[in-house]
Amino acid sequence: MRLALPALAALAVTAALSRPAAAETIAQERFGCHSQEVTDRLFKLVMAGDESGFGQLLQGSLASGECRSFKAGEEVQLESRTMSYGCLTLKDTQDRCYWTPLSAIETAK
Repeated sequence: MRLALPALAALAVTAALSRPAAAETIAQERFGCHSQEVTDRLFKLVMAGDESGFGQLLQGSLASGECRSFKAGEEVQLESRTMSYGCLTLKDTQDRCYWTPLSAIETAK
């Protein structure tokens, strides 16, 4: 039996949503932001060598609660991911997730 494209898309979304969050541990101290765009903009400023712009945006984002710092060894849940970013929540919380580079986390063993 062949499924129509919309049915396949709905099935894929359902499968992705039903996966439990994965337990992770912060491997490297990093920041994460609710908005993936803010996280991406911060890392682009770093790559461009704009320390002043990075510092200003990060400090403002930390102060507003848009971003937070993650400490090495902190236990988190990986809620979703892209090719380069993961969206993390603190373990056992219902808070909105924070996008951070996947290099900041390691799979719990």
